[in-house]
Amino acid sequence: MGVQFGLWNLDGKQVDPALVARAHLLLRPYSDDRMWVVYNGVLAGILDGDCAGRPPGKRSDTRPNPPCVNWEGRLDNREEVARVAGISPTSLTDAGVIQQAFASTGPDLFRSIIGDWALSVVRRAEHELILATDFIGTKRLFYRVHDAAVAWSTILEPLVLLDGHLPPFSEGYLAGWLSFFPESGITPYRGILSVPPASFVRISPGKISVQKYWHLESSKPIRYQTEREYEEHFRSTFREAVRRRVDATGPVLAELSGGMDSSSIVCVADALLRDNSSAQRVDTVTYFDSTEPAWDELPFAGRVEERRGRAGCHIDIGPEQNAAIRQQPWRFRALPTSSYSRSLAAELFDRLVSKNGYRAVLSGLGGDEMLGGVPTPLPELADLVARLRVSELARQSFRWALAKKKHMLGLWRGTLRAFLPQHGSNQEQNSQNWKWLTPEFRARNEEHLGFQPQRFRFFGPLPSLQANAAALQVLSRQICCVPFSPTLLYEWRYPFLDRDLVTFCSSIPREQLVRPTQRRSLMRRALAGSVPQEILERKRKAYVSRGLVKVLAAHWQEVRQAALCTEELGMVDPVSLAAFVEQAEHGKEVPVLPLLRTLALEQWLRDLAEPGRPSVRHSLRDTPDLAHSQGRV
Repeated sequence: MGVQFGLWNLDGKQVDPALVARAHLLLRPYSDDRMWVVYNGVLAGILDGDCAGRPPGKRSDTRPNPPCVNWEGRLDNREEVARVAGISPTSLTDAGVIQQAFASTGPDLFRSIIGDWALSVVRRAEHELILATDFIGTKRLFYRVHDAAVAWSTILEPLVLLDGHLPPFSEGYLAGWLSFFPESGITPYRGILSVPPASFVRISPGKISVQKYWHLESSKPIRYQTEREYEEHFRSTFREAVRRRVDATGPVLAELSGGMDSSSIVCVADALLRDNSSAQRVDTVTYFDSTEPAWDELPFAGRVEERRGRAGCHIDIGPEQNAAIRQQPWRFRALPTSSYSRSLAAELFDRLVSKNGYRAVLSGLGGDEMLGGVPTPLPELADLVARLRVSELARQSFRWALAKKKHMLGLWRGTLRAFLPQHGSNQEQNSQNWKWLTPEFRARNEEHLGFQPQRFRFFGPLPSLQANAAALQVLSRQICCVPFSPTLLYEWRYPFLDRDLVTFCSSIPREQLVRPTQRRSLMRRALAGSVPQEILERKRKAYVSRGLVKVLAAHWQEVRQAALCTEELGMVDPVSLAAFVEQAEHGKEVPVLPLLRTLALEQWLRDLAEPGRPSVRHSLRDTPDLAHSQGRV
């Protein structure tokens, strides 16, 4: 995990050295003491990642005023990018290869880069800064523009605390965090933005533009003659997605839930290790809840452990461990975090990572969304409607109606409704959830509360591809909410969100992914023999529900002892909040997860408002967020 930070006065004024020193101090916990500082009057940089275009003697480009490329991440297709630059893939660092390729193609290069990455390009001769991140937003890059001064960083804290006080909060972000996930291009603070996934930001004096460089919906269809060809293509692509993420400088930790996604990652990683992969080893961690009879993961995880010949770490995340709040030294957290982050179970995870020196943790996030985990006929039937394949629509509708035990007319109504505007659905959802939020806050942030389903379009990409693009957007929002750890320098990696794998799964016929009698059809067929059969045939996992009420009650007892910061900010009605928590304790059906998010946000704000810490006790202003007022291309 590397860091990069930059300050640039586009009007030629000198950068304040005190700001550079403050940023250096804030970044030190994230850098493993490997940072180096470049100060050149109007431009300053703090880096521990890969850089091209350094001072004389370290440049990879001998032309006058070459662009300075600061790279942080993993370049998975180095050979391909090197061919674009016309150089040997072994002659330069990753940043050097990117710099040479950028000099040849400009921002068009970004769509060719595969991996988890963030980069900044300083073009001093053109007075231009370009910031870009990977297609899903695994690597973050934040920026702040004030007059002619621009600051950017892969870590949010220096931008937030650069002036010594907190900027005003963004209502849109806080509302999005409470209800679902906020937009990926904003942060909790007004005036501090994030480069959206699959996009680049171009900043020059008096102008800021945000442009997409890659669209999933532009993927070309893939059609084979036999099912075996689809299975072989999936196996090779998935194997490469895992290999890219287990090739590390140290041991790798993989989550092993006993479900199909995490088990497949671990089994394929073991196969790679047997083939002399460069990863040192892959260990596993399994979460379980001893109080939930419907969420017993250990037997399924045990089948994978039995196959690999060794057990992993098992962490109980039941209500007793989750409700117990650990006392920890205060440190500034730029992003809100869940209640789990302060639990005893989270402390056990931190100890595990610290003791073994893991620098990468593998997650199965995205498997359900990309590979047909939800057995719905809607995308497939919508594809047939859009292509006017009436006879095939009737045949497939009959098969799905039998499997779902529903009437065909009901399936057709649901399919056609997906092409129509969803008027009022979001407002209806908001009328049922988040009633503890003040009416004024709900009215101002209607667009950020809840999730508005995207209607299918008749023309353009197939509806199934549109659905995958919408799912990918949701996943990117979720990933952008993952906080950084300054004490444990590890990063999350998502094999199922490899761009090549996502593109493949979105380009093949929907019927290959999920079938009326078999969800995850392609994955089950392709990995038969590689993953224990009882896991491939396992029904959808149950999720914890009963224990969350106990966790909710414990957190409410903690925060109710003092005035609520969320009340002072005009967000929460404390009387209504207390009533909903009481209803949950009495077994009534209430939205527990949004309530837990509300209490977690309250704790985060309260931590910031402690005496001697950056103050948050101010009202949210009525001016619109900078993210919404900027002109975008």
